[in-house]
Parts: sequence; C-alpha cells; structure tokens
Amino acid sequence: MNIIQEYYEWKKTYDPTPPKPNKTYNKFFWWRRYQEHKFLHKLSPIWDKAKNGDYDVSPYWKQREWEFWFEEQELEKFRTNYKGSYENRGWAERDVSKLFWERRKRLLIDAERDEKNRWELLVKDLKTCFGGDEDTIKDMFESFEGTMVEFITAYRDSRNLPKIQPVPKF
Repeated sequence: MNIIQEYYEWKKTYDPTPPKPNKTYNKFFWWRRYQEHKFLHKLSPIWDKAKNGDYDVSPYWKQREWEFWFEEQELEKFRTNYKGSYENRGWAERDVSKLFWERRKRLLIDAERDEKNRWELLVKDLKTCFGGDEDTIKDMFESFEGTMVEFITAYRDSRNLPKIQPVPKF
C-alpha cells in the first residue's frame, strides 16, 4: 500500500467535526468550551502522571483549532438567517466573528501558559526522580520520538542509575 492509498484510507475515517462541548458555562473562563484536564496529585508516581496525560500536549491547542470550525458553522447560520441590508452584512458578520477571534486569542494564551507549566512539571519530576539538569532533558526530549512513558524510561536508562536490589530475606 503506497502513501496515497494510505491517505485515502485515513480520509475515509477522518472526521473534522470537533466533539460536542460538555462543559457548563463559567463566567470567569467563558472562552473554554470543554472540561479541564485533571492532574494527579504532586506526590503521585511519575509513571502514573505520564499515563494520565499530565505531561502531554495542552488540549487548548486542539480547542483553538476547533474554534475555526465553530466559527464557520455560526457564520453559515448567520448568513442564511440575515434579514438586514446588504451594505451592513459585512459589519454584522464581523460582529459575529469578533467573539471567535477573542476566544481563539484567549485559548492561545491559555495553551502557551499550560504548555509551559506542563514542561516545568515534567522537568521537575524528572530531576526529582532521576537527577540531571534541564538542558540534558531538553536535548533528549527534542530528539526523542515515542510516547511519554517511553521517554521517561529512556531518560531513566540514560542516567545509568544503579538498579534497585530486592531486600534479602533471612
């Protein structure tokens, strides 16, 4: 199977429609449509945090991309129901789009902040568990391809830490 056939197979299963928002309205974070990720406690093992997705890419990036889809749906609905004059239609569409622009801007700020916090959490946990410094972790992370659990395992193995011996039974 060549790459074009793989692409067509993927395209048959691809659905660009974002999932339906499952969040109740919050007046303090009105631009977020979805539930926030629940991080594990700071004393949880690093392996459990990796499996929970505490170190994964921020979900706000994907939500920001979905806002383009929501904006298109809203503008399409607006265009079919618009009853005003033709001259004012562009301004009215801009008013509809302004909310989405602001929402995307705030999601971008949240995504950057969340990404920074997740990186700092990963570095802190790796330094606590296996030692090392941030530059070493960053260099290895940039060249690594795989899951987060595989990365943590590879980083642990690269540190050449002594193996924990079982307690002898007397």
